[in-house]
Amino acid sequence: PDTAFDFGSSYRFGMPFFIPVEYHDTRFQINENISFLRGSHLIKAGLEYNKTDAFQTFIGFANGRFIFNSTDGFINYVNNPSYVDCSDGSSSEDGTCPEGTEIVGPVLLYLQQVGVGGLSVEEAGTQTIDTTELAFFIQDNWQPQPNMNFNFGLRYEKQDNPSVQTPPSEVFFSSFIGQTRFGQEFPSNGDIPDDDIIQPRLGFTWDPNSDGSSVIRATAGIYAARLPGLALASTRSTNGSIGQTLFRNSALTPILGPPPAYTDLIDPNSVSDPFRPDVFVVSEDYRNPQTTTYSLSYERLFGAHTTALIKYVYSKGKYQTVFVNRNDPLLRNDGSGLGPWSEFELGSGGNGVGNLTSVESIGESLYRGITFQVTRRQSANLSFQASYTYSKDKSHDDNERDPFTYRYARVTDLDAEWGYSDRDQRHRIASWVLWNAPYGFEVNARFTYRSAQPLSLTEDGTVANTPQDRINDDGSIFPRNTGRKDNQYRSIDLRIARPFAWGQATIEPVLEVFNLTNSSNFLAPQTTNLIFNFDGTVQSGAGIPRQIQLGIKGRW
Repeated sequence: PDTAFDFGSSYRFGMPFFIPVEYHDTRFQINENISFLRGSHLIKAGLEYNKTDAFQTFIGFANGRFIFNSTDGFINYVNNPSYVDCSDGSSSEDGTCPEGTEIVGPVLLYLQQVGVGGLSVEEAGTQTIDTTELAFFIQDNWQPQPNMNFNFGLRYEKQDNPSVQTPPSEVFFSSFIGQTRFGQEFPSNGDIPDDDIIQPRLGFTWDPNSDGSSVIRATAGIYAARLPGLALASTRSTNGSIGQTLFRNSALTPILGPPPAYTDLIDPNSVSDPFRPDVFVVSEDYRNPQTTTYSLSYERLFGAHTTALIKYVYSKGKYQTVFVNRNDPLLRNDGSGLGPWSEFELGSGGNGVGNLTSVESIGESLYRGITFQVTRRQSANLSFQASYTYSKDKSHDDNERDPFTYRYARVTDLDAEWGYSDRDQRHRIASWVLWNAPYGFEVNARFTYRSAQPLSLTEDGTVANTPQDRINDDGSIFPRNTGRKDNQYRSIDLRIARPFAWGQATIEPVLEVFNLTNSSNFLAPQTTNLIFNFDGTVQSGAGIPRQIQLGIKGRW
């Protein structure tokens, strides 16, 4: 099973808990455009209709998911499932701790997906997500003067998301819908909202000297994005009425029962009605993410073949997707350790929900970048381009597809999450040279550089393995992504070819070398500590070791 321990080294192995995923989709699409030329106006209009039926079997945590407190704890538990760690530092082989102490390990977390009401985990995880999208656009490309061009556009999109599988009146948490507890409104009406999106666009091009030696370009527009299907799938199936996630750990063994022996699973037939199951909902105020982007650039010709460009881009995002646990005990804050929705009847101590993952559109983002570029068009057997971009990218949350992970430090202070985005890349260089060398050789060289990715630190400068590590002793929250990983990357890639004519054919031997200097290419988990990483990727990032390949290309 998916197994993790040793938070410092992020040690993890086993099959990722969500594999295998069976998937296929069927799409019906209509796309039609029409153009009109009227004097200095080129008018275009069109429509697009997409109906997508996405079939999938997503088994979630069906394979089991273990997190242990230490390497020794893991080994002891594998050898004896009754082994426990005690709060006084002792351990026990029979599952009990000395009087006055409590069980604290070694299993910190065990999760397992099962069906409800006699459904198998495969039946509970099988669904067809049907989405209908209808879009219209109209644009006018207007050239009032030979040296000036305007482009006006308007796009309308309507996204009809799938309905839930269990009607709101019948779902496990139906009695919570419409309620307010401890100042917290239940975030969902039990359904998945649709969205209507209006997206205006504007473009402007001007040659101030009317001689082709320079050009000024400006753009503005609003662009929308979809809601990832995984969030829809979890909302429709993991609702306490079709599927549920079983939770166990060593500390709650006297209450919930013990976690299973390592490599075993909890028998689904031994599970009765859901007890505080984790539930996924989409906020009734949910909106599709939108980005408003502006750009301004100036390009000038130097000599007959070389141009220089400077471009500034400003992008402001709103309605960014954030996954929030609306049943966090901090939202109740009465010392009970329970959340606002942990009990159907307050004070009963009985059933309710566990984590209430709400898909919300409360995040924002801001990107600002400036690019300098030089381009030489083909002349004297040589062409090249080199560009450098300096940018800053900030956001509240960058987690748009992992509903099993909360990226914030404290649910009651989400504004404190504003900081450098996981995407932030301060410096970026991209350049290439194409040379038609003597004796028929073709030489292509490329140099790229990407600065290091962000890394969250604690106040004392150590790595924050979890968002909660950023909570300072005084209760304040240290900003996220203030550090940098050791994964900056630079590479020189080289391609040499020599075509040979052979009758009506051309044979071209090719030598290609990637990362010619064998520059360091350290890879690191993209966003979170590997132990909490959902996508199951051990390493990710940019960069490869030096690679050399030979080939022959034939054309006839």
